Amino acid sequence: MRLPRVRRSLTVNAAALMTGTIATNALGVVFWTAAAHLRAPAIVGRAAAGVAALTLLATVSQLNLTNVFVRLLPTAGRFSRQLITRGYLAVIVLATTLSAAYVASGLGDHFLPHGWAPRLVFVVAVDVLVLFALQDAVLTALRLSPFVPLENISCGMLRVALVPVLLALPAANAIALAWVIPASVAVIIVSRLLFSRVLPALDEVDGSLPGRRRMLSFVAGEYVGSLFATAVAQLMPLVILWRLGPSAAAYFTLPWLISMGIALLLWNVASSFVVELTTNRGRPEALLRRSLLLWGAIVLGAFVVCVLGAQPLLAVAGGSYAEHGAALLRLIGVGVPLTALSAICCTFLWLDQRVWLLAASQLIASMVLLATTLALTSHIGLVAAGVANIISQAVIALALLPIVIQRFRSSATMETTRAGWAYRAGGSG
Repeated sequence: MRLPRVRRSLTVNAAALMTGTIATNALGVVFWTAAAHLRAPAIVGRAAAGVAALTLLATVSQLNLTNVFVRLLPTAGRFSRQLITRGYLAVIVLATTLSAAYVASGLGDHFLPHGWAPRLVFVVAVDVLVLFALQDAVLTALRLSPFVPLENISCGMLRVALVPVLLALPAANAIALAWVIPASVAVIIVSRLLFSRVLPALDEVDGSLPGRRRMLSFVAGEYVGSLFATAVAQLMPLVILWRLGPSAAAYFTLPWLISMGIALLLWNVASSFVVELTTNRGRPEALLRRSLLLWGAIVLGAFVVCVLGAQPLLAVAGGSYAEHGAALLRLIGVGVPLTALSAICCTFLWLDQRVWLLAASQLIASMVLLATTLALTSHIGLVAAGVANIISQAVIALALLPIVIQRFRSSATMETTRAGWAYRAGGSG
């Protein structure tokens, strides 16, 4: 049986992913707002640090297979099951090892209750979150993007519903449990659908994967770059907790969640662009124009919301959240154009498989972000994160801007990229 070919445009796929991202982040704001109204800022700050630690470990354990899946699965065909299964097994082994080491080292003692049971739950939670992140990439790569918002919105709504229920129970770390339990349900449902219905239909479809050496180089380059970029971003709540205390960590959570949501929106467009381009779904120049329009719309919307709506948006969580977090959110909005420019530059590097150059640029930007935040928090407090974000995005955008200029000078570049990828991806894997 051959999987039905459902022709969805770049705009439709990107819109589906962006809808999921916007709804997920909006529900995330509701989640932390509900927690803020039900518990003191210090408790919310510790819970936010716990969720950040879970997310950090899951991110490090992903091997950046989210990008690898989006890049390789569209043309993998009958090798799709092999790629997904091996990827899942690899990240589960790594996630279990890293989370167990994290717990054993005592790094989580400032937010984990005493006893072996909460620590075992923490390890399992990391495994769940790493699979939860990967399956969105699988759905996107297989052109099943409309299912991503359905899954994420359902998960977000269940999280919000569980907050008051779990906080009424004597369970420790109830806020973190409310974050993880819905992801567990989503992993079970989506995995069953993928392996019982979607992947069997691809077993008879011709496809290819890169050879082993090229695959290892591609995965390694992707992983090294994402390891610094995403790990440092997830470390930020822990840095704020360490330097400014749990209350400041609580005030930091919502603006930073919005910042990561904006970056994910920009990457939604990039992912859809790459999938459509590599599967020959349209003229490269037309795909690029549509992508640029979508990126521009995100920049405009994010700037207006963050700069003009910072105070009322954060006031929903409470007056203290708006008082201490509004300036940070405005700075995040000011930096959105630079974030978009760096995202576009990184997309072109990704298409060209220049993953080690991409890794180097992400390393530099991540170090600038962390170092600037650490240097400025004692002087300007929470807004240090906003200033550091602007500086780091400016560094990567300016460093990679010549690549974008070169792209726009040649109309044949996109066809060359597509043809080049078709050549590089050849092989049985």
